[in-house]
Amino acid sequence: MKHHAAALIVAYSVFCLGHAKELALNGGFEDATGPAQSPFIGWSFYGGFEHGDYSIAVSDEAHGGRQSCQITCLKKGRAGIASSPVKLSVGTLVEASCWLKATEVNGGRVFLNFEGTPGDGWSSKDLKTGSYGWTRFTHRAVVPAGKTPGPQTITVHLYTSCEGSVSVDDFSIRSVDEQALSVQPVGPGTPAEIDEPVGSPGYRVNVVSPLVKVFREDDYSALTRTSVELASARNEYESVQVVVEAPWRTVTIKEVHLSELKGPGGAVIPAGAAKWERVDYITTTVVPPYFTDRGLGNYPDPLLPAGPFTVEKLGRVPLWITLKTPKECPPGIYSGTITVTPEVNRPIVLPVTVTVWDFAIADPSHLRTLTWLGEGAIREWYGYDESPEGHRQQAAAVMKYQDCLLEHRLGPGGQVADHVAPSADGTFDFREVDATLQRLIDRGMNAFIVGTAPNLGRTKQEEYTPEFVRRFTAMLTAYSEHLRQKGWLDRAYVYVYDEAPKAAWPAVRKIDDAIHAVAPELRILQCLNEPEGVRALTGFADVFDVYVAQYHKAGVSESQKKGAEVWLAVCCYPMEHPNFFIEYPSLDVRAAPWICWRYGAKGFEYWSPNSWGANGHKAEGKWPATPWVANAFGKYNGDGYLLYPGADGTPCSSIRLEALRDGLEDYEYLWTLNSLLQRAEQLGVKGASVDHARKLLSLDGIVTDTGTHAPEPERYVAYRRELANAIVTLLKRVGR
Repeated sequence: MKHHAAALIVAYSVFCLGHAKELALNGGFEDATGPAQSPFIGWSFYGGFEHGDYSIAVSDEAHGGRQSCQITCLKKGRAGIASSPVKLSVGTLVEASCWLKATEVNGGRVFLNFEGTPGDGWSSKDLKTGSYGWTRFTHRAVVPAGKTPGPQTITVHLYTSCEGSVSVDDFSIRSVDEQALSVQPVGPGTPAEIDEPVGSPGYRVNVVSPLVKVFREDDYSALTRTSVELASARNEYESVQVVVEAPWRTVTIKEVHLSELKGPGGAVIPAGAAKWERVDYITTTVVPPYFTDRGLGNYPDPLLPAGPFTVEKLGRVPLWITLKTPKECPPGIYSGTITVTPEVNRPIVLPVTVTVWDFAIADPSHLRTLTWLGEGAIREWYGYDESPEGHRQQAAAVMKYQDCLLEHRLGPGGQVADHVAPSADGTFDFREVDATLQRLIDRGMNAFIVGTAPNLGRTKQEEYTPEFVRRFTAMLTAYSEHLRQKGWLDRAYVYVYDEAPKAAWPAVRKIDDAIHAVAPELRILQCLNEPEGVRALTGFADVFDVYVAQYHKAGVSESQKKGAEVWLAVCCYPMEHPNFFIEYPSLDVRAAPWICWRYGAKGFEYWSPNSWGANGHKAEGKWPATPWVANAFGKYNGDGYLLYPGADGTPCSSIRLEALRDGLEDYEYLWTLNSLLQRAEQLGVKGASVDHARKLLSLDGIVTDTGTHAPEPERYVAYRRELANAIVTLLKRVGR
């Protein structure tokens, strides 16, 4: 049987190629009749960036044709070649590809950079360094709107900041307009049929990493993993996917049983420490303004509650199994089983091995986390009315959503305590907010907003009125004093003018000064990604909240040196990796806290876990009875929600939220190792284990200091194991 999904991809590729246009002039570098400083017609050369000195020359070692372009380092800095500029409409998919050959290209980066009117480096991709033969590299991106209206001027640059020499050949730049993309066929594919082995129970079970997205349409692979092997610290969640596949006939699974885990000296991790959920799929139907490898189609994301399910013939259903190790359990190896029991066929039993390392990760998290849980979206989805019973039901549902977020180490502090109204006599009653904060802080919330100076553009004002400033500062004066008495002041933040434009910076400085005058210990949180704005507000804002991909572009590292705190965030823009779109790899989500560590960011913010958009008020019914609208916000699939609305006011998690929790727990490994290293240095402990710990904390090879992260999931898994071993080793040397 021909693989239907593959046929769709081939058909789409042919269609796109038919509509693609080659844009690179002299992409084979065959015409070298230009001036000496840039001999290749159609290409500019810049050889002296960052005090470097690089040469450009014709090389007779070519991938295709007679010759190639060779860039050689004479003095390390940065150099690059740039294509001739082209005009492209906003929304156009651009693909740049080239063949590189490298000789001892080390000590820096080699990267493709898309530049032009949308900005310098509006999308980039790091390429391989070292020494290697001719290798093809490709980078794709969708042209964003720039500072000028209409079509954008685009150039593609290849940079090196390394030693050694790199040769480039067969450079191609192609465009495919969004209209062509929009006709990509959408439909369910099916895996190719495979022969049933002798003695088969009629279905099969495969074990897959939680960092791998399992797609319905993919062909069946060999059963490479038929046992579950986990490794975890104490007080940590660790997951695995068990994929039930039906290559030969439909199968109904009536039960998935997770046994207790027996460990050293009779120790037991109870069966209740593990749970399983069923991975469901969301169909994307609107072409997003960013490139996706698979295009439109079905993407795994929601996690549905455990219960009987059916796998249709040539189908598969991934199960998401999560174990939380107890805070107090002996280290060592624990063993148990997972039993998948069908209605008719015989059960399949998977052996389970869990290695528990001899340390625990802390509660609450050391990385501040913040999100804005939309209570209005919860009320709308479940239809709670204004009666006392409706309010009680809504409050109960909101608590379930808050608890789910905190279970995943993402604090719901955006709106839980952001305003306290004065009484008639001008005093403030904090009893209600105290009850809310106490409950959430006890569950791990480590950051919350106590007041918001709104976006003036949305209220159509040029500055904050004297009356607003008077009321706002009076509230913050009382609030900060109350929080000081409660011991919660260090978790409190004031949010000021979201992404303020240049015209508003004077007003922002005034309100910042007014806040600091009455409540100097309250920290002002400013979301801003504009370099000039960051410079203008340094010394006024206490915390700059910038998008992960904007850390270097916004220049906040200079503000850090002057004492400002930095948080990282993810939103629809910029659309480059890492981001939390449904189509992007799970590693994008997990890597975000690693990037926070590398850049010294003290917090992570995500704007909304439940902005469900049109899903909340569809007249024809609601999910899962009707399809979920993936682009609940704009054309960004998955942006603005990490939770799905389950039955009875209970949220359903997503594989993206699970990946975020894993990343936040990884951060705790780094924090734990760093605290042990500091203790070792205080005690004068030296040696290979101390040096190795220091090297691990740099995250070299995982996160660069220029804004990229390693794309291979297995490298993070191996690095996490190294971190764990280093923690255990240092604990033995410096004590607990």
